[in-house]
Amino acid sequence: KFDGARLSDVNFSKAELARANLAGQQLSGVGFDYANLSRADFRGTALGDADMDGAYMFLTRIEGADMTATANLTQDQLQLACGDPATKLPDGLATPAEWPCLDLDD
Repeated sequence: KFDGARLSDVNFSKAELARANLAGQQLSGVGFDYANLSRADFRGTALGDADMDGAYMFLTRIEGADMTATANLTQDQLQLACGDPATKLPDGLATPAEWPCLDLDD
């Protein structure tokens, strides 16, 4: 859990962050390239210009997250993640027809 952490210009490249709680954080310049973000919690997080190149996002919670400036995010990553109507995506990416986590408990 990263409560109160100031995550700016942090390199989480190839990090094992499965189930990490980053909910509600303000991120800037954070690199998640090739990190395992499965089941991590980014609900309500402003990801800024975070780099998601190759990040594994199986059931990653992004409900209400602002990902409008997030770099290297792909449609395939979104198909695995858990968003909602409040999730903000970068231009060129679409909200999946169905998010996989609608029926999951926290």
